[in-house]
Amino acid sequence: DIRRTFVDLGSSLIRRPLAVPADLPPPHTLARLSEAAGLNEGEAQRVRRLVGIIEDFWMTLAPVESELLPPGVCMRTPIFYVKRVTTRGRSVLLQTISWLEKYGLHNPIVWCEVE
Repeated sequence: DIRRTFVDLGSSLIRRPLAVPADLPPPHTLARLSEAAGLNEGEAQRVRRLVGIIEDFWMTLAPVESELLPPGVCMRTPIFYVKRVTTRGRSVLLQTISWLEKYGLHNPIVWCEVE
């Protein structure tokens, strides 16, 4: 859940409690989360830099429980579009595909845009 991770990392880095509205509609990009949390440009850049230095950051996120598919649900080939910050380690595309497969969405079609 990028929202929870963003609040935790950002609060620690900026040294003040951050909050993001629970009803913030997707997509939950770092830019949109920064704006929703009221970060200025410098603070938003600090959060982006922190995410960027964490190796395979996108693999560390927990899924949003309400958005998980029940086990055994058949889907056609899932298609995902993500806008993410580049991090150390594997490419954002490979991290995203691995994360989706880890949570049971095999052979996804993924389009990654660098934020």
